[in-house]
Amino acid sequence: RRLDELLQQIPTGAWQLLSVRGLGARTVGRIVRDLGVTDLDSLQAAGNDGRLSQLPGIGSRKVTQILAEIERIAATHGLFSLGVGLAAAHLEATRLREVDGVSAVLLAGAARRACETMPGVDLVVAVSDPARRELAALEGESLLQLDPDELREPVPVRVRVTAEESLGTTLALATGSKKHLAQLNDLARRRGIELESPETAFGTEAELYRALGLDLVPAELREGRDEIELAQRGQLPRLLEHADLSCDLHAHSDWSDGQDSIAQMAETAQRAGLSQLVISDHSQSLAVANGLSPERLLAQRGEIAAQDQQCAELSLLHGTESEIRVDGSLDFEPELLARLDWVVASVHAGLGQSRSAMTERILTAIANPATCAIGHPTGRIVLGREGFDFDLDAVFSAAAEADVALEINSQPGRLDLSADLARRAARSGATLTVNSDAHAATQLANTQLGAMIARRAGLTRAQVINAWEWERIAERRARRLTAG
Repeated sequence: RRLDELLQQIPTGAWQLLSVRGLGARTVGRIVRDLGVTDLDSLQAAGNDGRLSQLPGIGSRKVTQILAEIERIAATHGLFSLGVGLAAAHLEATRLREVDGVSAVLLAGAARRACETMPGVDLVVAVSDPARRELAALEGESLLQLDPDELREPVPVRVRVTAEESLGTTLALATGSKKHLAQLNDLARRRGIELESPETAFGTEAELYRALGLDLVPAELREGRDEIELAQRGQLPRLLEHADLSCDLHAHSDWSDGQDSIAQMAETAQRAGLSQLVISDHSQSLAVANGLSPERLLAQRGEIAAQDQQCAELSLLHGTESEIRVDGSLDFEPELLARLDWVVASVHAGLGQSRSAMTERILTAIANPATCAIGHPTGRIVLGREGFDFDLDAVFSAAAEADVALEINSQPGRLDLSADLARRAARSGATLTVNSDAHAATQLANTQLGAMIARRAGLTRAQVINAWEWERIAERRARRLTAG
């Protein structure tokens, strides 16, 4: 009862203030109490008229950051990340599959194309008898609240109902981008086919594309770029599959900021069918993440070696996620780094460096012979933070020349590199790596998201190093160390 009384004293809109990065609960409380701010609009007004800067601890620079955050929130209002969209789709699909007469529930729309953000999710429901009133009533849009305790908008879920014999047609029309569908419709009309007609019934997407003289275009490529032309010529790439990812080169344990022990991480990885798992906990500079000192890193090496002996099917390896310091150097001495199986070099601090300084910082890390990969290369947070500023093409080219992989980080909040940048990096000749960055054993499954991003980027197995045999990966690392 006391909690309910306290909650009633807080304006409903004030909860929005907690979505502003840089504002904690204590500061939000002061803003609400002292300035009478009740929502984002009144917070913006307080920032613009000077009242906000009068609060102790909030200077003009902080006000500028807060106002920029409010603009970001407004620009991304109504958008959801791929991870959130897939979670909503999974929950709704689970419910729909229990309905009598439903034979299939399939993901469509932006989520199926692995778009990193979307205004909602789309599902196609195949039914045995579309004339049945209760089945027809499944079609439409509803709002799904993923977690009532979270300050998150409900996710719009759009459902299309189709007869089983038309599933391929409906699924294709519900999946492709506007540009891709315009190209499909143009091809279809030339062949006397009206895709939108109720009489046009293809049971599978493969049948539909074949009728248009095309190879089946993977869903992630249906954006209206060059996929139609490639499908006509039989030159579509054989995209990376999630099952191709035999090792995970970036995962954390409770030695740094992970939740689970090395043994728990290894057990889950082994059950998932991985051949190799690299424990790559944070290095000493990242104190906020309980980064390992050289002494703790050596002690961890012993535990990993001992645990590896307990793994029948999994090879447990020792690495680090080393902070790239502001001068581009890595956290540990070269001799210590050389003893590790894998070194991910990442930027977590000093994100506000100038473009030239950040570029030089990352290039210096790439030139270090101990560096195997650059982790979450841009530092972006999906719908939360733009990446830091640096010369992308210079970094991509340097990584390609030095045989340093660029990561597609599969954490739902990161997905960094993005699909567009991963495609650009691959065209520069760089190799990619798709890793979970798991901070708990259950998060090892993150690589399913990363694989979707890699497919959207058009990447093949040959372009993603942790789809290679470990011996080849190890040879590449040894070659860099020797050359350095």
